[in-house]
Amino acid sequence: MEMVQLTKEALAERVGVLERKFADLRQSMVACAALPANWPLTPKERELFLALLSYDTVTKEMAMLVLYGTEDRPDHGVAMFMSRIRAKTEPHSVKIETINRTGYRLVDRLVWTKTLKLDAVEH
Repeated sequence: MEMVQLTKEALAERVGVLERKFADLRQSMVACAALPANWPLTPKERELFLALLSYDTVTKEMAMLVLYGTEDRPDHGVAMFMSRIRAKTEPHSVKIETINRTGYRLVDRLVWTKTLKLDAVEH
């Protein structure tokens, strides 16, 4: 019985952590409308790009939360979205780096934040 209680408490704590991460990510992305209209990003791509603007590094787990609302998805979908974003933003001199086994980083993030007139959320 005690083991079941520990498991429930651990699960409740994990859910709470994930909910806070998800809420934090969503809150930092309210600037969707500020992206240039000539960047043909889908809504999910826009959310992921805004995460890149808001954080120094977007981990694969963070990207999965942005895209799917959960960390329990194969991360190859994240790579696919990043590839699409790169293809659509590189003509505008946007550079996105892959950080091996970690995630992604927008090169010159603060410059892009000012250029797009967004207030980056510092973390």
